Amino acid sequence: MNRNPGNFAPSGMQSSLGRTMAFFLSLTIFAVVIINIWTLWGSWQHNQKVREEDARNLSVSLAKQAEDAFLQVDITLADAVRQLTINGLDYAATPVFANQLKEQQGKLRQLHGLFIYDAQGKWIATSGNYVPAKGSNADRDYFVWHRTHDDARVRIGHVIRSRSTGDLVIPVSQRLNDSKGNFAGVALATVKVDYFRQFYNYYTLGDRDVLGLILSDTTVLYIRPFPDTAINHSLSTSPLFTTVLKTSSSGSATWRSALDGVERVYGYARLEQYPLIVTAGYDLDKIRSDWFSANIIDVLLNLILLVMISGMGMFVLRQVRKNVRNQVELTQIRDELTTINHTLQSLALIDGLTGLANRRQFDAMLDQILKRSQKSGEPVSLIMFDIDYFKRYNDTYGHVAGDVCLQRVSTILKETTQWQDAVVARYGGEEFAIILPLSGESDAKMIAERAVNAVLAARIPHETSGLSEHVVTLSAGYSSLISDGYSDEAIRLKQQADKALYEAKNNGRNRVHGLT
Repeated sequence: MNRNPGNFAPSGMQSSLGRTMAFFLSLTIFAVVIINIWTLWGSWQHNQKVREEDARNLSVSLAKQAEDAFLQVDITLADAVRQLTINGLDYAATPVFANQLKEQQGKLRQLHGLFIYDAQGKWIATSGNYVPAKGSNADRDYFVWHRTHDDARVRIGHVIRSRSTGDLVIPVSQRLNDSKGNFAGVALATVKVDYFRQFYNYYTLGDRDVLGLILSDTTVLYIRPFPDTAINHSLSTSPLFTTVLKTSSSGSATWRSALDGVERVYGYARLEQYPLIVTAGYDLDKIRSDWFSANIIDVLLNLILLVMISGMGMFVLRQVRKNVRNQVELTQIRDELTTINHTLQSLALIDGLTGLANRRQFDAMLDQILKRSQKSGEPVSLIMFDIDYFKRYNDTYGHVAGDVCLQRVSTILKETTQWQDAVVARYGGEEFAIILPLSGESDAKMIAERAVNAVLAARIPHETSGLSEHVVTLSAGYSSLISDGYSDEAIRLKQQADKALYEAKNNGRNRVHGLT
């Protein structure tokens, strides 16, 4: 009986080895497909997270830049108002005051101009070259607002076009009052929109990536790369104001722009001291395109390797190892950026010239120490110092020598203040401050007198001083209180110390005056 062996021999798929290979092949293809989908998804999620972090870090950085820019203008404006408060509004019409305005404008790149208007909106003084004889700004929004509001704080308004130069400027204004508290005019500083335009242009971004500076009332002050027609546009319908800022003052999120409808990954940060918000947005379509371009080769190679089963294992292993290595490197880079960011945040709390705490750190520490006082029931004292006739010192010896003088005075203050947890800060210009925790009036007086005497003993020459010693001297004012937890205690303590300082200067300078 003839038998065909082929009739009984198992085919490749029916054999155990064939089934095993078919199963292994199917399992391998399935695993490769699943692994690749998972890897690509993880890569996209990681890329998305990195871009969100980039956007958030950029917005925080720009927020700090904007806050510093407006803080400098705020301090300059406050100094002008303080001089007018001390000397009267008529002082604004003097050549000395006009020269001071011009000098202050020259110090700040972002400053377009400084102006003083009387109660009728008439120009009294300006840092510009001329004062219009019949010029009036009574119709300006900021002027109307201050005339109808008693708020003495600085106000940042919508962008306007300067009547003197035609430039787009951001008005930063403050109300002026007469001795009876009635409206006496407005002090105005204008910030150049071009300052932010130029600064934001330093960043290399995509064509549809945006950087924006926005008022908290939703009005655009400047946004790159949109034309100037976008300035003063309201973003009230943007998710930034309808949703995002209601949950966090800084962070990152994805939404469609209310200006052009483009979906972007945004970082956002609200300024602490001023009603401003900074946003940085990366075009989501461009992010996808870049990510796809960076990953398309891997996708094609994996599709080819699905056919080339013999090399698939090694290739996948190499890809996994490569991805792990890349992820580790990205994690290290992220950690390094985080460390750098923390370092920058620390530097932002130190005055670059004197090495003392700056105004931002001073305000934060004063709030903390007042909270401790509320819990412990112990007093807190604040001493305010001012270098006597420091403007004359700068005029006589130059600003470089003035900086050296500030450094020497700051060193003396640190050396003479051996008080536990005391905070020695540069308050602004030639003004310094010392916060003394757990100390009352007697302690504050002792430290203040010690500092004033130490600066006098240093015998720093000052030939144009108005005092007979002809050396650099300090005037000091101090005040103390025990915190009851009221929100205005920090302001009240500073006002009392500043008033005491004012009395010390009025009583002849080079002395200490206390006020509680």
